[in-house]
Amino acid sequence: MRTVVYAVYGQLVLLASLALGFVIGTVGILPLAPLGRGVREPYAMVAAQIWARAVVHGLLATRVVVTGDAQLEGGEGAILFCNHRSWLDPLLLMGETRSNGLSKRQILWIPFVGLYGWLAGAIYFDRSRSDSRQWAREEVMRLVKSGSRIQVFPEATRSRDGRLRDRVYLRLAMDAWHQNLPVVPCAIHGSEKVLPPTRLVAFPGQVVRLDIHPALRPADYPSARSFGQACWDKVKERLALLEASSEVVEPGPMDG
Repeated sequence: MRTVVYAVYGQLVLLASLALGFVIGTVGILPLAPLGRGVREPYAMVAAQIWARAVVHGLLATRVVVTGDAQLEGGEGAILFCNHRSWLDPLLLMGETRSNGLSKRQILWIPFVGLYGWLAGAIYFDRSRSDSRQWAREEVMRLVKSGSRIQVFPEATRSRDGRLRDRVYLRLAMDAWHQNLPVVPCAIHGSEKVLPPTRLVAFPGQVVRLDIHPALRPADYPSARSFGQACWDKVKERLALLEASSEVVEPGPMDG
């Protein structure tokens, strides 16, 4: 019975999120559309951040614990490298770091959220097409140079069991090395307790931890490959510390 309740709750959160996205996006993002790509994003992200925090902290009542600091200059763009455990992850990063995402093309068709996300700097691409992947890489670099902060999940998809996937994609970090752009390693722990990757339910009141490592700078590494690997190694390192600290008793989803 409780599973049904949490499933209904998840659907209500989804509908409320779309409604909030429509209201906040129409007021705070849509009027900025004439500014054009590469210019409007820092301004549009203010409204996007408000929406993300309203969903995470308000509708889902998630208790977010943030540690660390990216140590970026004001207005400096960056790539945020992070592990991926749940649909909550992009919203969490958006709300806490004012960053937008690199996502599969299908996200664009989510009512209101897809369009307003694109206006705020989200990058949608077709994973099955090499030309689309190449365009997305170039678009990430262009937006980061203009001051945007773009989320990248090197695992490409959500982990189904919480463990890091064996195969990761480091190409964007390597591109950042060539373009002399910073990468901020991040680690998320506990987001799957809020929105599980394999179940259509939502659980309120969970504790989720986000650790933000200081930005890594290309000048400190001799090659693109060593820089990309260092970015992912820092994600793994910070996640291991979060997992070790989570051994204290925390509330978890109630099954039934």
